[in-house]
Amino acid sequence: MKDLSMKNKTADLHIHSRYSDGTYRPGEIFRIAKKNGFKAVSITDHDCVDVYPEARELSKNFGIEFVPGVELSSDYEDYDLHILGYFIDAENRLLIESLKEFSEVRTERARKMIELLNTDGINISYEDVAKISPNGTVARPHLAQLLMEKGYAYSFQDAFQKYLNTESKYYIKKFKIDPEKAIELIHKSGGLAFLAHPLYLKEDSALLKILIKNGLDGLETVHSSYDEDFLKLIDKLADDNSLLKSGGSDCHGKRKTGKRLMGQFTIPYTYVEKMKEKLNGVKL
Repeated sequence: MKDLSMKNKTADLHIHSRYSDGTYRPGEIFRIAKKNGFKAVSITDHDCVDVYPEARELSKNFGIEFVPGVELSSDYEDYDLHILGYFIDAENRLLIESLKEFSEVRTERARKMIELLNTDGINISYEDVAKISPNGTVARPHLAQLLMEKGYAYSFQDAFQKYLNTESKYYIKKFKIDPEKAIELIHKSGGLAFLAHPLYLKEDSALLKILIKNGLDGLETVHSSYDEDFLKLIDKLADDNSLLKSGGSDCHGKRKTGKRLMGQFTIPYTYVEKMKEKLNGVKL
């Protein structure tokens, strides 16, 4: 029998922490979640699950369910595809080995970007920027923070505009895998695979059929970048293709965006229940 008290409960299943490219500490995320009355959260750091031990403990302390998540970077032809994984086993050997490889490539990318910055007299080091990251893995927000601390930028936005945007001469393209491999990796670690913020489906809905054929489980039907028209479109695409629904704020922290997104974009907790139903193979 369904618990009717869950009907109005909400969740945010797309949040980033300092362990990847967010600026909030895990404790800050759970405090904001508590303030907003969330039933569940998922911290979906990019190619990283290092937040898990801390998040599990915070989940107990705050009484908020932690849905194990990750966001894997992939691409297909000209599309930059991000695949969200939910309810994954963070101790899965294949997952751990794959994420370790991704981390090594990410480290090399950061070192190359720093070398390019150094050639133009911007005096920062990898060792300094690695101290900012809890796990020593460097992403662009960590570079932005150090550039601010060293006086080369006055804000996160300024650091990205001057040095770190994708058109900058200091930018090195991010390592990505193909979406089929991303979906397979999520499934082999016991999770469900969702397509994140797929605004490109407005022009190319055929791409969705390819991803479904590769085992995609669901779509992110709520996101901070969607307008009303796309909300209707993506919801219909999920229904028409019998896909699960997920979503959230994609919050990276107030300092990075200038505003806090957590609390503004949520999904019904029933979406989480639907995920559990699929994983269990039975109705709850």
